[in-house]
Amino acid sequence: MSTRHPAALSLAAALLAGSLAAAPPAAAENAAHLTYVGYLGGAPVLSLQANIAVPEGAKPAEGGYIVTADMATTGNLALLYPFTQSLKASGALKGHRPQPASYRSDMRIWNKQESVALTYGANGKVAIEAVPLTRQAQMAASQGYANGTIDPASAIVAVASAFAESGKCAGRYALFDGARRYDLVLEQGGFADLDPLGDSYYAGSATECTATPELVAGFQQSALSANLYPQSAKLWMAPAIAGFPSVPVRIVAQSSFGEMTLELTQVSQ
Repeated sequence: MSTRHPAALSLAAALLAGSLAAAPPAAAENAAHLTYVGYLGGAPVLSLQANIAVPEGAKPAEGGYIVTADMATTGNLALLYPFTQSLKASGALKGHRPQPASYRSDMRIWNKQESVALTYGANGKVAIEAVPLTRQAQMAASQGYANGTIDPASAIVAVASAFAESGKCAGRYALFDGARRYDLVLEQGGFADLDPLGDSYYAGSATECTATPELVAGFQQSALSANLYPQSAKLWMAPAIAGFPSVPVRIVAQSSFGEMTLELTQVSQ
């Protein structure tokens, strides 16, 4: 992906949603369809459709996953910044830790389309294919800083699986999204009783987590100087789906657009 489009929404998308999705590869796996709506200043500006499939049980530790999501700006923001993104990731959980196999993102802004495909080797080496071939992809390939990372979608799978095991959100994840290399640091917060917002699916007790990106490489210097990238996000994890691992039911991140809230609004199994 290029950083020529507005930087804030790009990384905010990774922090807000990045993923939150997995498509069901087999009937034996635990699958759910989730709908999220993003709000800015109280107005809906973003839609996210996600399908999640994880190994059976509320505490998945071993088994395959496939990750898919479709995201788009809506309403007035879509007029100012028409943006769509589809992504897919696959891999397997080994002892609650993801081992990604592949990741693909297709993004369109106005009439410009960009795609990136990542393939993960057994030794941690990441092969990068970008169309068109971007400067960031070339730098990552030549300098090797994508190696040993996971994609943003697999990171969310990792967070959900680790949370299901321990009831806590904590840890550091080395991420690469096809252009940018950053660490995502998760820290445990407190507990909250969430009040519903508009069409919220879930209200009640949730665990608060703070997600902080530590930017490593592939970020546009002018955007860094202008502080366009979000500094942190808060997410609230809750057992919103019976027999399913806890999922983010609300995510709040600051960007140059303002405070954006991503709210879980619908679930089906």
